[in-house]
Amino acid sequence: MRDKLRYKLSKLPRNSSFARVRNRCIFTGRPRSVYEFFRISRIVFRGLASRGSLMGIKKSSW
Repeated sequence: MRDKLRYKLSKLPRNSSFARVRNRCIFTGRPRSVYEFFRISRIVFRGLASRGSLMGIKKSSW
């Protein structure tokens, strides 16, 4: 029984695993430090926010 299941599991494509899914930036493809809500990296986020391209986001000052 276990061998049958192991065989079926080995026949699945390698990229079908949820463990291999990674959030990436939609502009640069960067896999690290991606804001999940915007789907962009911190570097792109900072640039867009400083230009005023993101609605509701502005630089804070106190």
